[in-house]
Amino acid sequence: MTNTRFDDLSRVMGAAPNRRAALRVLAGAMLAGLLGRTAGRTPRAMAADVTHLTVTNDSGTPVQVWLTLGREPGCVTLAEIPFVTNRVNDVQGSFTLAAYDSQTYTAPSGRCISGNYTFGTPPQNCPDRAQWPNGINLAEFTLNNSGQGGGAQETIDNSGVYGVNAHVRFQLSGGGPWNAGSAWPNVTQFENAGLSHNVNEVGVFPYGCDDCTRRTSPTVTCPGPDGPPFPETCDTAHICNVQRDAAAAGGTVHIVFGGFL
Repeated sequence: MTNTRFDDLSRVMGAAPNRRAALRVLAGAMLAGLLGRTAGRTPRAMAADVTHLTVTNDSGTPVQVWLTLGREPGCVTLAEIPFVTNRVNDVQGSFTLAAYDSQTYTAPSGRCISGNYTFGTPPQNCPDRAQWPNGINLAEFTLNNSGQGGGAQETIDNSGVYGVNAHVRFQLSGGGPWNAGSAWPNVTQFENAGLSHNVNEVGVFPYGCDDCTRRTSPTVTCPGPDGPPFPETCDTAHICNVQRDAAAAGGTVHIVFGGFL
C-alpha cells in the first residue's frame, strides 16, 4: 500500500501571431535574451524533480473517476485540483473522463499529493454486491513528498485488497527508477488482472492480502457470505508496493483505465 491507507474512507502558452514581418528580428532578439536569462536552470514544467500524475480513460466510453486524498501534512487539497468538478467534501470528489481523454496534475513546488483514483465509484471496503459483485480496486499514490524528510519514498500500487472492478495499468517514465524490491529494480509498468488472478503480480495487492504476503485485517465478515471468498494464499514476497527515493522524483506516473471487469 502507499504510506496511508485509503480503503476506509496544461498549461497552454499561446504565441502571439506576427503582426509585421519587420517584427521578426525584434522577436528573435527578445527570445535570445530570454534564453540567456534562463540558461542554467530548468523551467518548472520540465523540472527533473517534479512527478506528474496523469489519468487516462482508454476504455472507449466515458467513465466517472473518483479522487480520494489523504490528509498528510504538506500535501495538496482537493480544492487545488481544478478538474475535480464534483466535490463531496474536502478530500473526495469526482469528474467525468471522456473516452481516450486524460487529466494531468502536478503538485506545486514543495507540496505532495497522496491518495487514490477509483473508477465508477468512490472507494468502498464493502460495496453493494448487486452493483459491484467483485468489489473495487484502488490506484494508490504518494508523490513529490521529499519534504517529508530523509528516507521519504514516492510509492504507488494497485490495490485489490477489497476486490477488483476495473482494469488499471500504471505506466512509469522519467525520474529515478522505480522498484519493487531488489529482485525488481526497474519497474516501468504493472497492471491488475481479474479478482483471483493477482497473486505474485508486481505492484498489485491481491484480494484480501492487505500485508501483501499475508492477510491481517480483512475478515470473512466482509465481503460476507454473498461475496467471493478470499484466496488461500497471498504473495510469496513483498512486491505489492512500487517505490523510489523521493529525492529521485520526476517524470510521469500514468494511470490508465482499461475498462470494467
